[in-house]
Amino acid sequence: MKLLPFSFALGAAVTFVTVSALDNTTSYDYFDEETETYYYKKDRTLGTTRYKPYNSFISQPYVANGYIGARIPNLGFGFTYDQNENTSSSLLDNGWPLFNKRFSGAFIAGFFDAQPNTTGTNFPELLDDGGYESVISVAPQWTDFYIGVTVNNTEYVLDPQKTNETDFGSIENYYQELDMSDGLVITYYTWLNLIDVKVTVGAHRNISSLGFLNFELSTNSSDAVNITIKDYIDFTTAQRCGLNSSGFKDDGIFMTFYPTGVDYKFASIYSYLDVEADGEMVYSSNETYTEISTSVLLHSNSTTSVTKFVGIASDDMIYSNSSSTTLDIAQQVALEATDLEEALTSHDDAWSNLWSDTRVDISNDAYLTLAAEASIYHLLTNTRATATNLTSALSVGGLSSDSYAGMVFWDMDLWMLPALLPVAPDNAVAISKYRYYIHDQAKINAEENGYNGSVYSWTSGRFGNCTGTGPCVNYEYHLNVAICYSIWKLYLTGAIDDDYLEDYGWPILKDTADFFADYVEFNDTLGKYTTHNLTDPDEYANFKNNAAYTSVGISQVMKWTTLVAEQLGLSSSDKWSDIMENMYLPVSPDNITLEYDTMNSSVSIKQADVVLISYLDEQDGSLVDYFDYDKDRAYDDLIYYSEHQSSQGPAMTFPVFVAVSQKLNDIGCGSQTYLHKSVDPFLRLPFGQMSEQNNDDFDVNGGTHPAFPFQTGHGGLVQSYYFGLTGLRFSYNMSSNGTINRILHFDPVQLPLLDGDLTISGFQYMNTSLEITIGTVNATISNNGTDGSINLYVDSRNELSGYYTLGAGEILTVPVYLTDFNMEGSLTECKSFAYSLTSGMDGDVLDSLIDGDNSTKWQAVNKTVPAQVVIDLLTTETFDSGMIYWGVRPAANFSISVIPDIGFIANAFLTPEYFTTEYFNITSVLSDYDVDISSKYNATDVEVKITDLNYTSFDLNSSYEARYVLLELIGVLDDDEDDAGAQIAEFALFNSNA
Repeated sequence: MKLLPFSFALGAAVTFVTVSALDNTTSYDYFDEETETYYYKKDRTLGTTRYKPYNSFISQPYVANGYIGARIPNLGFGFTYDQNENTSSSLLDNGWPLFNKRFSGAFIAGFFDAQPNTTGTNFPELLDDGGYESVISVAPQWTDFYIGVTVNNTEYVLDPQKTNETDFGSIENYYQELDMSDGLVITYYTWLNLIDVKVTVGAHRNISSLGFLNFELSTNSSDAVNITIKDYIDFTTAQRCGLNSSGFKDDGIFMTFYPTGVDYKFASIYSYLDVEADGEMVYSSNETYTEISTSVLLHSNSTTSVTKFVGIASDDMIYSNSSSTTLDIAQQVALEATDLEEALTSHDDAWSNLWSDTRVDISNDAYLTLAAEASIYHLLTNTRATATNLTSALSVGGLSSDSYAGMVFWDMDLWMLPALLPVAPDNAVAISKYRYYIHDQAKINAEENGYNGSVYSWTSGRFGNCTGTGPCVNYEYHLNVAICYSIWKLYLTGAIDDDYLEDYGWPILKDTADFFADYVEFNDTLGKYTTHNLTDPDEYANFKNNAAYTSVGISQVMKWTTLVAEQLGLSSSDKWSDIMENMYLPVSPDNITLEYDTMNSSVSIKQADVVLISYLDEQDGSLVDYFDYDKDRAYDDLIYYSEHQSSQGPAMTFPVFVAVSQKLNDIGCGSQTYLHKSVDPFLRLPFGQMSEQNNDDFDVNGGTHPAFPFQTGHGGLVQSYYFGLTGLRFSYNMSSNGTINRILHFDPVQLPLLDGDLTISGFQYMNTSLEITIGTVNATISNNGTDGSINLYVDSRNELSGYYTLGAGEILTVPVYLTDFNMEGSLTECKSFAYSLTSGMDGDVLDSLIDGDNSTKWQAVNKTVPAQVVIDLLTTETFDSGMIYWGVRPAANFSISVIPDIGFIANAFLTPEYFTTEYFNITSVLSDYDVDISSKYNATDVEVKITDLNYTSFDLNSSYEARYVLLELIGVLDDDEDDAGAQIAEFALFNSNA
């Protein structure tokens, strides 16, 4: 999302300046007008001044600490179901497999239930075999609170469930902030033009079982205002739970409950209210509700502080099966934390230690910096280094959502855990413990299906058994590859040592290798091992044979397991080595890797699949040796599968393309376009949360209720910065005595579309901290540790390629690799910016037009409306000709205009109504130029090959000077019923006299 500075200059006409949403003096690093979102980069603060009376998941922050979490509605506390003016809106519903209503819930890590089925399923026949599902139970909302006041004989209550009602009362002077530096959510507003409310909510970073809310209440009335406050716990805000007991005890209120179907595992909430009350403290309760209430008198020019300390404990963390034990611990935690200042200090200190020196910064681009830092934050706040066993499970939605039923998928192992490795390796180790915790069940799964070793279920909760949502066989075996990959990467980064690897990693690696050794079949005709009846990551293609990514993954598992066996002095199997070297990988006559053996070119790919092969490449030669998978073939796969990605794929798709494009593409700057494709369509403001889909509307996005917040997307995005843009990879070589030497590969490439240097500080590797900067000329990597050295390899295409040892305090500087031009002499390629005046298709970004990468494309939404794009050449240029590469849907004709006497245009004027001669001296230089094509689209051609693009060269018959160029695309050549507009891959301008 490239934004021009918010100012405008046109002779002596008009000048606009940046104005803070809160005051006239503050200058934010980034501001989004639509959501009124502001971002302070240094302070890591995201906030909004827009009050929305209708609660919606997209605009809600949350608090979490890796053990407990709570989603926070518009008032800063409490429970509510989502609301919408359209009461039948699909935005109110969550997706598969629960298809329940969205709500602001509270969650406890590992608090899974047991239930016969879910609303949606993959394999209902597995339910007949007793394969109970296990989905996350929702705890009573511990941020619930009541504030009531009577004004003019009318009673008003601060209740987020009623903010959309007409008699709720006014909310003014509103802001809500997420402080990512310490995980606090702060909400401020004036209610009824009478009471100022400031709410601070947190899940304590150091004391995992502690949550807290603080209310600062004051009045602008000259008369004292009497308010009623109630601290309460309401069991009706829980889901998939059974109530054990509730009441009051030792000055606090409590509730004990258990997950549905697991009545031997308990959790307890104990809440203590710290307030200087003017009235009597009154306790009351019924079967599902308990409260303590009192009255407080607010005086003018003074602030009353009310604090709620909440202890939350579950059997899954304390390893008991006792409701009294969980209650005792919850009570102890709450009552020992009654000094708010002390609690905040220890909380802040813990967050400061967690962030340490971690920081991502793209100079001159606060938006992309925001995306990176927010993604890191969301991973950090949903994990903790002390997590073990069941509480180490990390679901797709983290600790603030029951999207995907709160279950664990490969998302944790391949997308989130590797993203945590360079940021918080101890947290990465912690979440890996979940797979060890359910490993015994994985062995049972294999045995019950007639295999040796172990096989994990696709989805898992408390048990890890095969279920209707989570089959173990005949489905996505690549989950087991991802689990082994995560163990291998933990070791390659130094996050775990040999002892840990042997105790916790080796059993999983060995059993997975044994399972795959049983599963694959040797084909005598091919002389290769084959796979059958499975699904690759592309879930649009089920029950296929010889799925490419899984086949390569099986080979890699055999390699990793063999290497670890050698490292640990353990025995390995000759069959592992044979399978490693002889897995079958199908390929088309045009050297395109087939996703599965019967694939044709009619496919639409759900998410990154075949391109993952290149991303997981450790550059040890194994892909070339075992699959003849060289750079040329990998590059062809990148191009082909980019063209066939679904426009409605999930958010972790294009982060992979960032890394693979950066590594394989020697022309243009497409990796940065893929970065924008990873961020712009998926990042939701105001609180920097990723949605699973680029369009959240079920009715127009192909029928998906997006998971939210989509931690998988955050994990993919962090990896795109840390490994994609930097060219860093964790790798190894073998020493002469058979031990593993860990090596960090470094392949920096110039990033011209980023408009500034990329700096990553606090990159954790081999127990040291690195700082990496990718500049326009050079790249540096600094060892900021105080002890120990690391091994580096600068990749072969760099002028200073070779092996290096980087000691503590040392810096290595190498030149960045400069890619070639796609169109030599282009004035636009990788050195201009594009801005759309009209809408593009979901997921498309304008950088596609000027990145020199023909695999990235932008398409207009509607062929009946001329599509308008402004190209900013950044400085006045002279040009007399140009070229357009078209996508599969060329325009019928196009026009080009220039604004010759303008040096600077604000993004406030980048709308069609302003781009007229009434406002600008727009000069047409090419009008209604007809498009001819040489390669017509053939819908019946199913051959798997890279499509030949049509292109149009044009001569302007004169030279023009301008900074801003307006491109208009009119209609499409195709005579069909599709409403979609023209698709364009590249737009270039040239100066033939240069």
